[in-house]
Amino acid sequence: MEDFSEFVGLSRPTVSKYFNDPSSVRKKTRDTIELALRKSGFKPNMFAVNLNRRRSNIIGIIIPNALDPFYMALTRRIEVIAAEAGFLAFVLSSDGRAEMEDDAVSTLQSLNVAGAIIAPIGSAPRNSPLTKLGQSIPLVYVDSPADQDAAFVGSDNRQSFGLIVDYLCRSGEPPCFLGMPQVNRNADARREIYVAAMEGAGHRAEVLNISETTTWDFERFGFDEATRLFDRLDLLPTRTIVCANDRLAFGVIAAAWKKGIKVGHG
Repeated sequence: MEDFSEFVGLSRPTVSKYFNDPSSVRKKTRDTIELALRKSGFKPNMFAVNLNRRRSNIIGIIIPNALDPFYMALTRRIEVIAAEAGFLAFVLSSDGRAEMEDDAVSTLQSLNVAGAIIAPIGSAPRNSPLTKLGQSIPLVYVDSPADQDAAFVGSDNRQSFGLIVDYLCRSGEPPCFLGMPQVNRNADARREIYVAAMEGAGHRAEVLNISETTTWDFERFGFDEATRLFDRLDLLPTRTIVCANDRLAFGVIAAAWKKGIKVGHG
């Protein structure tokens, strides 16, 4: 920064002011700096700049799977909104593993992030660095809440499964439930809410037995589980299946098609 200030012929405070907010300097000064930037190719190290700030302009994001279509779309949208607000989104993946989630939290702390958006892993709260991180910066959880008191953006499972069960019972026969792998709190929450919705409607809840795995490949999981179930259709408690998420349903529909089973009314 010292070298660039000397190159452009302006004081370092003026140059720093420009990098913090280009609109904060006069147009003539801004034009001079931007011309010098093109000539010199100078780019400030934004991570170093943020480390020196009391509050950085970096927003941390931790997701469990960087290849998951849902999380890819989610992070892309966050990046766009963050950029419009003058923030840099820094995305890390926990790869569905607790130790990698802890490492990602440590990385965000070292970057002095202003806040973080987290899609946590695990089916139950755990005493992790996430708890300490939330004591120093704002945290927002997405897709699955860390606990009941956390700031959370996601599906209202109780409302959605109540509506789904009500619709299926009125339009056809009461559904059985195909759960999701135990990758986050949604797995237990959606199963429990399905059971409560069925009992509230006066029907017996039928939860299908599934394999114990922690895969994030929901489509493949749904396909494999449904293929196994469709081998013995006579053992299904009902021909109506409600899935814990839509990606499981894609796999079930694919398995039905392969078995020659028509999906729909009747």
